[in-house]
Amino acid sequence: MNIFEMLDVWFYLGLMMVGIGIIIFIASFLRYARKKMSDSFMMIWLLMSIAIFILGITLIATGYSYSFLVWVVTVVCALLLTVIFITSSMVSELMMKVRELAMQVALLNQENDSLLQQINKLKEQDKDV
Repeated sequence: MNIFEMLDVWFYLGLMMVGIGIIIFIASFLRYARKKMSDSFMMIWLLMSIAIFILGITLIATGYSYSFLVWVVTVVCALLLTVIFITSSMVSELMMKVRELAMQVALLNQENDSLLQQINKLKEQDKDV
């Protein structure tokens, strides 16, 4: 008798994956509802939670199979790499937008200072007259 059959590890692993999928699904939806997460990130996490949920269900249904386990690990790694790539591209895009906004704010502050100096000069000229 195999130790995995004795402990029924794959069933519990599948249950854990289903639970984690449900928790991630609910947490990402609640964070989006509270405006703590953007809709693009929410969609990524919802898709990841659904994938984890489906993989957990299939693991419960099929039990232990070496080829299936290799397939599950490959799919999960591919999904995680995809999420990391999408997240890093979104973060880098946002960093470029923040940099551009900082430059615009600096230019507006400089323009504001020059306008204030011109107003002060005009006020001084009016006082002198």
